[in-house]
Amino acid sequence: MSDVELLKPCDVCAQLKVSRAWLYRAAADGRIPSLRLGAPDGPLRFDPAELKAWIERSRAAWRPGDSSTATLRRVS
Repeated sequence: MSDVELLKPCDVCAQLKVSRAWLYRAAADGRIPSLRLGAPDGPLRFDPAELKAWIERSRAAWRPGDSSTATLRRVS
């Protein structure tokens, strides 16, 4: 087992300055990397390394004047 400590939704909300509702929708839609422990309805958690990589990819993909949809297409 890895020594990685997974982040809880409240940790990620605080880090990204987003609402809990946004985070759960983004996780369900696959817009942000996440995992469910044990089952599809298990607790939602986030791997810090995956989250950091996602943030970096999002930064690199963003272009001035882009819509969120256009940026997400480049990130995927």
